[in-house]
Amino acid sequence: MKLNTWCNCDNLAWLPSIIIGLISPLAVTANSLDSDQPRDSFLRRSMLSAEETRDDWSESWVDFAEGVDRYFSKEDTPPDYKNESYVKIQFKQTWEERGEIQTDMRVKAKFDLPNTQRKMKLFFSSDEASENSLEERVRSNSTGERFSRKESVSGIEISPDSEWHKWKRSARLGVKLRAPLVGFGRYRLRRPFENWGAWTPEFLQEVWYFSDRGWGESSEFELTRPLGDRMGLRYWTVLEFEDQYDYFQNVHVMSLSQGLSERTAIDYRAGLVFSTEFQAELTAYFVGTSYTYKLYEEWVFVTASPEVFFPRDQGWNAEASFTIKLDVYFSR
Repeated sequence: MKLNTWCNCDNLAWLPSIIIGLISPLAVTANSLDSDQPRDSFLRRSMLSAEETRDDWSESWVDFAEGVDRYFSKEDTPPDYKNESYVKIQFKQTWEERGEIQTDMRVKAKFDLPNTQRKMKLFFSSDEASENSLEERVRSNSTGERFSRKESVSGIEISPDSEWHKWKRSARLGVKLRAPLVGFGRYRLRRPFENWGAWTPEFLQEVWYFSDRGWGESSEFELTRPLGDRMGLRYWTVLEFEDQYDYFQNVHVMSLSQGLSERTAIDYRAGLVFSTEFQAELTAYFVGTSYTYKLYEEWVFVTASPEVFFPRDQGWNAEASFTIKLDVYFSR
């Protein structure tokens, strides 16, 4: 069983300080561990201290997840099982051409509860993805939004182990944690396809209902193909409808990913955005790239993403932006 928790924290102004305090010595010394510096150098001691703090936090989180697992299942975790629980702190900032700066800070957490794998799953989330427009979800830019606790959702998820005519199924029932409570339900069907040669396709269909928003649906199709050992091609399209708006949104994204080394990777992408709000038409297109660098081991990553966006309502004039994203993972 896996519990995913998003916390878009309005009151976590101290997060950047914690992140900087943890990774500053790592950034300086990440490539110098094999150098001739004295073992008791200040930078090395700082780096080891930061890593020890991170390991302590990670161990505490996994111990907490295993405690929750024992509470629900009344069983201990199998001795040979590697618990995949983690916490991810994300800081993202976008500089836009017209001078605006948008900033996001988020905390994502996952509970891995192996003994309840075949039972109902509990979930908590303060980032309900469908609250954002389809366009916002496919771009790399920071939205500058701060999601309040009243938008948090909680409930149960049922994911049968068996397949239905090769379709994987899951259903969610829950509430938004606000007063008065807002009920919602979500049903998802997913099917990976086989025997497509070098291509790997997958189709996902989702229907949801919120008592304060009405119903909506999304249909998603993805094609991926490896190009050698280090490169991959991906095509992704989504068609989405929400009853309260009474029009369709549609995106098409093509991306090419390349692993440059064990530490670095780059992704090139181009996308089209369509809408039927007034009539079926292209409303925007964009091109961008993302360069990801593994700053330290498997737990500190930084990504730089320049992008150029061309919206129809601005006369197709280019809107350039540059986004920096920092991800810090805490896991065993």
